This record gives sequence, structure tokens and C-alpha cells, in this order.
Amino acid sequence: MCRLRAVVWALAGLIVFTCFASVRWFLLSPSLADPRIPIASSNVPASAESLALSHSAQEMKWRKSTVEKACPEDLWRHTVSSGESYTMDPIIEELVANKKMLHNLIVDDKHRILYCYVPKVACTNWKRMMMILTGRTNLTQPQEIPSDSVHRKNVFKKLSDMKPHDIRHRLHTYTKFLFVRHPIERVVSAFKNKFEKNYTSSAYFKKRFGVKIMRKYRKGIDAAQIPASGHGVKFFEFVSYLSDIKTEHFNEHWAPVSTLCYPCSVRYQLIGKYETLAEDSEYILRQVGAPPSLHFPEVIPSKTTAFVEPYFDMLSKKQQQDLIKIYEDDFRIFDYHFRNLI
Repeated sequence: MCRLRAVVWALAGLIVFTCFASVRWFLLSPSLADPRIPIASSNVPASAESLALSHSAQEMKWRKSTVEKACPEDLWRHTVSSGESYTMDPIIEELVANKKMLHNLIVDDKHRILYCYVPKVACTNWKRMMMILTGRTNLTQPQEIPSDSVHRKNVFKKLSDMKPHDIRHRLHTYTKFLFVRHPIERVVSAFKNKFEKNYTSSAYFKKRFGVKIMRKYRKGIDAAQIPASGHGVKFFEFVSYLSDIKTEHFNEHWAPVSTLCYPCSVRYQLIGKYETLAEDSEYILRQVGAPPSLHFPEVIPSKTTAFVEPYFDMLSKKQQQDLIKIYEDDFRIFDYHFRNLI
């Protein structure tokens, strides 16, 4: 009897062990698991890299959901199934009919991605990345690519230059992403870069916009006293200029993201933020199938952040309200806030 009990218990233990091992194999088998989810052993803790990627995935999902909720409901209600014609999506047809809405979308057919570049949101470095991804350069390290070369005309294939059928196909099937930044910090960054610095590119903006701004908004000074170089524009003068013109006439360096990338119509799957640039860039590179050796350049903390509050305080109450109003859609769509104003 004792021997019979021992045999029964041994067989029961063997069955339980076999079932446990089978279930564990099923859950952890590489052929069955989601390839986007890192497989972690119960005996080996998840790496910092895999945890960071998991966090980024959740953040990207939340940001996409936030944009969907902020946009008009009818823009997201219609989706085209695999068996339907692309022309059945009225939102895509609006983009096809108004190609200027697609001007900032760079096409990478090799990795099947569309990147909407936004000036003053790490777009120089991301254009470097796109040059490598699209094979427009033989260099393999983004830091080696001269910054001026990425902004030259005709360096990239733009979605706006393509035929309607090709536009529809890519908007429906490619991975679409962009990077955004706090609206007030971005406009302060644009002002400082284009009107206060002495970069080569700044000279154009000072002459093109600075002279006109000072002639109109600088009080108690004769027009002849305005420097021909356009140097010396004050931030409150710049904001007065922005408040008096329509956003569709804004230069792209300070145009709202909502009028550069049209997030409610293009419907981006991945939305990176300047505030988490390093981790978001790494996550997006891995998602789009970039070479494992390709990484985003080291991110240097922005010096502009310290200037946002004092520059905003230079403005009158009305100018503060006007500036918030200009970028209201960007605040709402991308879930940014500032003081108690929005």
C-alpha cells in the first residue's frame, strides 16, 4: 500500500511538472510571442533597455489616444479596411486635394515611414537620421553629416510631390511619426535663434522679418533709425507681429504644429516629444526597423527652458493671452499646459 501511494504521488507530480513546463514554453516561445515585446525569464530581471521600450510603447499609445480625443470625432471615425478602396476615406482625399498640407512629410520607402519635420523640435538631427535611413548619404553616423546639408532643397522625397495614388497608398500603409515641443518654449527658441543669435541663417530672418517688425511695432523711433541688418527685435515686438497676421502666413519656424503636420488628418501612430527626445527617438528607431547600430545623437538639455518664464513675463496680459490663443490647438492636441492659462 505504501509503495502504491508513492507511485501515485510520483505520477501526479510528474503530470503537474509537465503541464507547467508546457504552459511556460507556450508563453515564452519566440515563434508565438509578440516580437515587439521583450521576453523576460523568471530568473533574469528585465533589462533597463526593455523596460524603457515598454514604457515608451505605453506613452506612445496614450499620446495617440489624446490626439484622437482632441480632434473632431468625425476625423477618426472613418477607417478603411484592407478590402476597401483608398478613395473611400474622405480625410485622405482632402489631403490629396490640398498637397500643401503634406509639404513637411518626408518619405522613406525602404522603411515605409513618413516623418513630419517641425523646425525647433530636433528636426536637424532627425533629418540626419532620415538621410541615413533613406540612403541619401554614405555616412553612418548622424553627427558626421553637416547640419546645413540636411536643409537643402530636394534632399528628401516629399509626400506633397507624389501622385495622388502614391499619396493615398503611403498615408494608409506607412508608419507616420512626428516630434512636438511645448508651444511657448518652441516659439521662444525660434525667436532667440533667428533674432538674437548671430548665426549665418539668422541674418536672413533679421533682414526679412526684423526690419519690418521694428518699423511697425517700435514706438518713438524714426524709420531711418531702424538698422538695415534688422538686429535688435524685442520679444514683445515679435509677439505683436504674430498676433497681427494669420497663422497660414507664419514662417515654418514658428508656425503651429497643427498647421505644419495636420495631426487630426494625417493620424500619426507615433508622437515623440522634445521633453523625452532621447528615449522617444530610440523607441521610434527600433519600431521603424532602423539598423541596430543607428542611434540618435546625444541629447543636450535645452538652454531655452530657463528663458521661457522671463520672456513670457515681458509681455502684457493681452499679449500673453494672444500668444496662448495662437498655439491653442497645439496645447490641446498634444496635451501641453502653461500656468493657469490653458
